[in-house]
Amino acid sequence: MDAKSSKRRRPRSKRTYEIATTRRAVQPWTLERGKIASFFLLATLISLVYYFSSSQAFFVHKIRVVGNRFVPAEEIGQSSGLEGMNIFWINPARVEEALSCLASIKEAKVSCRLPREVTIEVVERQPRLLWQWRENRYWVDEEGIVTPARGELEGLLLVKDLSPQLHNRLDPGAVRAALQLKSLLPELKEVQYSPETGIHFRNRYGWLIYLGTGEDMAEKVAIMQALTSQLLAKNIRPKLVDLRFKKPYYK
Repeated sequence: MDAKSSKRRRPRSKRTYEIATTRRAVQPWTLERGKIASFFLLATLISLVYYFSSSQAFFVHKIRVVGNRFVPAEEIGQSSGLEGMNIFWINPARVEEALSCLASIKEAKVSCRLPREVTIEVVERQPRLLWQWRENRYWVDEEGIVTPARGELEGLLLVKDLSPQLHNRLDPGAVRAALQLKSLLPELKEVQYSPETGIHFRNRYGWLIYLGTGEDMAEKVAIMQALTSQLLAKNIRPKLVDLRFKKPYYK
C-alpha cells in the first residue's frame, strides 16, 4: 500500500459563526409621543408668528427723525410710510431709497429696534443759492439740485433765471459760476442768468456786465475791475461790458 494513500486524511476544521440579531419592536406609544411633540412645536410656532404679526407692541406709532433742519420731521415720517407698520415687515433699504427720492433729502438711513422703535437719520441738501424762476423761488445746492425754498436764509446770492423752462437740475457751469462770483464779490446780492449769456448783472454804475459761465470767473472779475477803473479814469460810461470771451468788449 502506498504510504501517501495510507495517510489518514484529516477532516477540515469548520468554524461556525452565529450572528445574533436582536430586533427591537417599536412601541406604539413612542410614535404617538413624537407626533404629540411635533404638534405642540408647530402650534407654538404658529402662536408666536400670530403674536409677533398682530400684537400692537410691534407696530410703529412714533418715528424718531434726526439730522433735519429744513424738512419737518412729520413730512419725513409720512414719506417713509412706516407709521402703523409692523416692525418685522420693514425693509430699511427700500425706505432709504424712497426717502432719497425726496428733493430736499440727499441721504437717509433707517434703523429699527425692538419692540417698535424706528430712527430715520437724514442728510439734507444744503442751499447755496436762491434761484428765482418767474415768480417762484427755490433753493439750489452745490450740485445744482433744485429744491423748494423753506423759509428765508441770509447771505444767499439771488439768481433770476430767464430760461423758458426750469429743470430739476441746473447747468453745473452756471451754478459754479454763481458760487465763485459770490465768493469773489460778497457785496453782490443779485444776478441774472440765461442760457445764451450766462451770468450777468448791473454794477453800481448801471453798466450791464456779461460774465458767462466757466471755471475762470476769478480772471474775469479781475479783468472787470481793472477795466472799470480804466473806463472811469477816461470818463467813459458804457452801457454794456462783455467779458464772456478772452477779449473784453464794451459799448
